[in-house]
Amino acid sequence: MKRLRDNTHIILWSLLVLFVLSMTIGGLVGGADITDLFSSKKKLQGKAGIVNSNEFDGMQYSQLVQNQLEQYRENGQEITESIVERVTDQVWKSFISETLISEEIKRLGLQATDWEIYEYLMQYPPEFLINQEAFQTDGQFDRQKYIQALTNPQSDEWLGVEQYLRGLLPFQKIRYLIENLPAVSDAAIQEEYIKTKVPFTVETLFFPFSLVVADSVDVSKTEIETYYKENRDDYFVQETRELDYVYFELKPTAEDSLSRYELVTDLKNRIEKGESFETVAAEYTEDPSGKNSGGDLGWFDQNQMVAPFTKAAFALNKGGISDPVLTQFGYHLIKVEDKRTQNGQAQVKARHILLKITSGPETLDNVRSKSSLFAFDASDIGFEAAADSHNIEIKSTGKINKNNSYIPGFGSFKRAIQFAFSDNPVGTISELLGADNGYAIFKLAAVNPDYYRPLDEVSESVKSTLMTNKRTGNLENIANQTFNDLKSDGDFKSIAISVSGIKYDIHNDVMLSRPLKGISRSDVITGTLLALKDGQFSQPIQVGNQYVIVKRLSASKIDEKDYGVEKEMIRDRLLKRAKTDYYNSWLAEMETDAKVIDNRDNMY
Repeated sequence: MKRLRDNTHIILWSLLVLFVLSMTIGGLVGGADITDLFSSKKKLQGKAGIVNSNEFDGMQYSQLVQNQLEQYRENGQEITESIVERVTDQVWKSFISETLISEEIKRLGLQATDWEIYEYLMQYPPEFLINQEAFQTDGQFDRQKYIQALTNPQSDEWLGVEQYLRGLLPFQKIRYLIENLPAVSDAAIQEEYIKTKVPFTVETLFFPFSLVVADSVDVSKTEIETYYKENRDDYFVQETRELDYVYFELKPTAEDSLSRYELVTDLKNRIEKGESFETVAAEYTEDPSGKNSGGDLGWFDQNQMVAPFTKAAFALNKGGISDPVLTQFGYHLIKVEDKRTQNGQAQVKARHILLKITSGPETLDNVRSKSSLFAFDASDIGFEAAADSHNIEIKSTGKINKNNSYIPGFGSFKRAIQFAFSDNPVGTISELLGADNGYAIFKLAAVNPDYYRPLDEVSESVKSTLMTNKRTGNLENIANQTFNDLKSDGDFKSIAISVSGIKYDIHNDVMLSRPLKGISRSDVITGTLLALKDGQFSQPIQVGNQYVIVKRLSASKIDEKDYGVEKEMIRDRLLKRAKTDYYNSWLAEMETDAKVIDNRDNMY
């Protein structure tokens, strides 16, 4: 017991450090006068941004980004430009949401009492405590050990956990309050059951867009000019910019491939001399799923793996280890642990070690050196002269938009977009920028101001729009006339025969949760069929540029026994969806009303 308490003291203080490093972003903010900050760029130096009056310190922002990137590295993932972009956006969005929620928590006076913290620890031990060896027996969480440590605290070893929960519980409280506002009625539950479990038989008259041929409508020059004037904003083009660039691709060389081959061969030798395959796999494999399983792949047949891997694995005897196997993923070392035949198919149970063929340090240094030298020369003698001197091709991105992080030829490349739309003049050369698979240097080649596309440039597009509108309007008239004709006898099939081009269909035993055959999914159609009685038909329903009239022939009766079984499960499903939607809408509304300055691009 004394040993447990001693260990607990060390562990909980270690967790206090962990808590400080991984504390919620809401704890990293400080106050500021938002009106002053909006008017003074100097006061934004060293700050990632501001939400209302809450500042996000730039150093803390950077630390949180690095912490998340380190988790990617620990999971064996290569840090690419797109991952960096995703992480930085996640950290920033988390700061916004947690800051706004913190303000609401303060406004409502929500706190975590000592009793609530104690009860939470008793009922819901945090994951990081469950995984501590001091609270385990034979590798499993031992609740008795945990309760003993919790009810017999020594000194202040639980302080870090207490502080963590004192910050966490108010967030859970406010989420609980918001999510308990929506409710689900019995009528909504029954409707959901009907849509998914009750078969309907439906007739449809479908009016395809092709029913009104293009030659049947005409558009005058005056109509085109009028439409253009009334909808000129539709032809507004935002400012675009163009970049010239040179790219130094980072790709493995033959020497890199040989180096990985030699390493995987060395690993095989070590295993053959007595080291455990599982232990070596856990240390060296670059397959993330195999790190914690010793490379275990379980059972698989000859159709589940790529051809070279399959051929090597099924050629081995039980207990055999392959020579290095090359696939598009890299070099593999395969160990077959068992063989069997199941359902007429041969299967093997195997482990593997994967070594990806990546650029080695020498290749990295070589590419970095070449790209850095070009960047230096470009700033010294000019972009074009440097490209000519280095005998490297200059490429162009074409026109790019500020709101799009995608760069042709690169994919997602936010830093390049930031450079393109900085305040620098045309001709400015960027610093060396790391891309996902290499390095790039950009030159701002052109700035194209925003403008309205002139009428002569868009007249054909306007004419096409007007023709579509007229054809759709004429189609609506045909559908309405057909609806009036149906009022006399309601015979869908006869009407379809008498009017060329209308498509008749009968849909037997269909579920309303799925689209009717040949007709796009429409909530209006679903709602209409639910509202109609057997034998009734609808007015024309627009689906895109087409129309449909639906007739409900019959609907099966609700299976009351099955409904009784399903009812509460449906309620839970709908309520869960309603709670999530309501909470997200509440948060989105706060974010819309907030005063936000994103200063990440100008921090340093």
